[in-house]
Parts: sequence; C-alpha cells; structure tokens
Amino acid sequence: MAASPFPGMDPYLEAPDIWPDVHATLVPIFREQLAPQLGSKYYTDLQTQIVIEHIIDDQFEQRGALPDVAIRQTSGPRPSEPPAGGVMLAERVAPVPMRARVPLAFPTKLLTLYIRTRDREKPVAAIELLSPANKRPGEERQKYLEKRAAYLQSGVHLIEIDLLRHWPRMPLEGPFPACDYLVMLSNADERPICTVWLIGVRQVLPVIPVPLLQPDPPVALDLGEALRTAYARARYDLRLTYRQSATPPLSAEDATWAAMLLAT
Repeated sequence: MAASPFPGMDPYLEAPDIWPDVHATLVPIFREQLAPQLGSKYYTDLQTQIVIEHIIDDQFEQRGALPDVAIRQTSGPRPSEPPAGGVMLAERVAPVPMRARVPLAFPTKLLTLYIRTRDREKPVAAIELLSPANKRPGEERQKYLEKRAAYLQSGVHLIEIDLLRHWPRMPLEGPFPACDYLVMLSNADERPICTVWLIGVRQVLPVIPVPLLQPDPPVALDLGEALRTAYARARYDLRLTYRQSATPPLSAEDATWAAMLLAT
C-alpha cells in the first residue's frame, strides 16, 4: 500500500472532509499500540462523543455560530419612494428573488482514549486528539476547555495532541516559538510543569511516554507509526489530491518544500 510522501504529519489530512475520518481511524490505533504494553494491571477505554456541526461555504461551523439563514439581495430595481406628503399607491411589481444559505448539519464523532486500572474506576491517563470542534472559538471549545481544566485539577495524566494548523491552540503559559503541530504531556505528578513537543511540518512525529501510576514505567505512544498505519489502512492515497494546495495552505517556504517532495 502507498505511504504518505511526508516524513511526519501529512498536512493534506487536515482537510475538513478528510480529518473526521483521520480522527476516527487514528485514536483506535493509539489503543492498539498501548494495550499490549499495559500488562494485566491496566486496560484501555475508548469513549465517544457526538458533536453536531454545520458546513457553510466548505468550512466547518458549529451550531449556533451563525444565523440559521444568511440572506443577500440580488440585483434588481429598488422600491419607489412615496411622494412627499402622500401615500405610495400599490404597484404591480413582482417581488425580487433572493439567495439564501441553508447550513447543513452533520454529526462529528470525537474519541477520547483512557487508561484505567482494573481495580479503580477513575482513569489514570487521558489521550485527547484535537479536532476542529475542540479548537474553533465557540461553545464546543469552551466545553473542551472545561473538560481540560477538570483533567488538570485531578490526578489524571493528560496527553493532548494537536495535529491541526488552523484555529487557536489550547492555552499554555509562556511564549513558544511558532510551530505547525503541538503535543502536550501533563504528568499529574509534575504539575503545573508540562512537557511540550513543538513540531514542524517537515519533522517526524515524536514518541510520547504515556505515564502510569508510580512506580510503573511509562508506555510508548509512537505518533509517527500510528499515522503511517492509519494512512495505509484507510488508503488516504486514493482520496488525497496532492496536485492542489493543502487546506489550510502551507507557508510559502513549506509549500515550495512540499512541491519538491511531491515531485520526487
């Protein structure tokens, strides 16, 4: 099967019509990687959340983010002004048609992977792969930030994986260099200090040590291997059109690099 031509994250997988499938394919592969490393003390738990979103002008928009119908006037005659001091008489003028947009609602499936102990209901670690619904300003982002805050105030380790270049990143203290992708590991035993991987589109994806309970050693989540597996299983090579620009567009320098890469 064909492999992605990119050494790390494939920016073409960020396209709005592709990413929901990438998300749904990638998180179960995280589970396949981690489960054999956990032995008999821990197990993985995959939970699903359904978010209703809209498609307007080929962009994902959340429910409530825009009016139900947007209307614009087409070209046509303007209504006559009534005469001064008088009343405008009825005219036999047909109404001018207008163009409207109807938001198309569809469900988006968001997956969260938990690691739990067999004798405890509370999770030990949570792995969140961000989607547009989490990142785009609005109600769903606020809900995710509240969920994130609950993780950070608990004893749960949090691994947050952001493989999307669009929309604001999740808040972190301190200035960071610009990056395309970001992974944050918040070990509950080290808070408020966390470990952050700043990843460029030209770089390979890192291997993340997923912490467990002390004194158990962490287990390894190989993001690069997981993405390669997802790409091959889903045959994204049959769906992606590399002749076009990535969505969102790459920087001028990275677009030139990508064009050279794709030409080989």
